[in-house]
Amino acid sequence: MKSGSDKKEKANGEVCHSIDDKGRLSIPNRFRETLTDSFVITRGLDHCLWMMTTAHWKRMEAGIRKLDHNKREVRAYARFLMGGMCEVELDKQGRMVLPQSLRDYARIQKEVLFSQGVDYVEIWPKENYYEEIESIDMADCAENISFIMPPEDEE
Repeated sequence: MKSGSDKKEKANGEVCHSIDDKGRLSIPNRFRETLTDSFVITRGLDHCLWMMTTAHWKRMEAGIRKLDHNKREVRAYARFLMGGMCEVELDKQGRMVLPQSLRDYARIQKEVLFSQGVDYVEIWPKENYYEEIESIDMADCAENISFIMPPEDEE
């Protein structure tokens, strides 16, 4: 891995970029290829942001709408994800303006790390991402999630 002073870092599904003085953030090519001209960013769990295709967002939104909104936790979950959502478009240089409200939520200042998720990309302040990774007890996680690899024909 390159030193922290380099503009870009790559390690499998991780890529670093910087936000410019106008709040613009360049989306790495590897993630830009899966996004359309417009996509969605919202608050994610653990104080990161989630970036996803509009189609994935619509499926997520439909799932949230099916939940029982008489429950406080459901309303809070919907408020958290849907209230923070914004549609984003890239400029000709592949940059977007990251809204200040989302930067504030994720505590993003300058250095940003993109991390590949399953159905979305996480956007973290670089230092917070590494702190989060270091805090994970993988043995405990593995014990609690009951991960089962699907057969080859289901991939």
